[in-house]
Amino acid sequence: MATEFTLSDNVGKQQKEESKDEAHLVSTYPKTGFSHPPLFIALLKLYKQYYGLHQNLPKLFRVTVGEHILLEMAEAMKLIVMANFNKKNPQRAEETAQMVLTLRGKIEVLKAYFLIGWEMKFISHGFYALVNDKMEDISKQAYSWGALLEKQKK
Repeated sequence: MATEFTLSDNVGKQQKEESKDEAHLVSTYPKTGFSHPPLFIALLKLYKQYYGLHQNLPKLFRVTVGEHILLEMAEAMKLIVMANFNKKNPQRAEETAQMVLTLRGKIEVLKAYFLIGWEMKFISHGFYALVNDKMEDISKQAYSWGALLEKQKK
């Protein structure tokens, strides 16, 4: 059975840890002139939270759906980085918009995978609620980014 995560006890603690994580993420990047968008940071935080749970999932679920969750998140982060890198190149506007559209599809797939884990009782109610809120936020950010890219194409 998955590690139980009680939302009410850990919300304040979680928010403090997130602000420390974000400060750590920003401060440890080398000064290259390239910065990741908040969408990437939000997905990276979710990846780290899920990875802690992933190790405690039942083996069959972990090596099937659990591995797909990790792969989809990694691919989504790659799409974010590539789209962010291409955003200043007008010749690649169509390709960048397609990357963000693909990213939105991956986010929906991730939501479905987490729902499967919750329905099978491998993911607790509290953790699922936390993941669902974060996925909604990530989805809204991706939608806004895609809308902005579509507007810039015209």
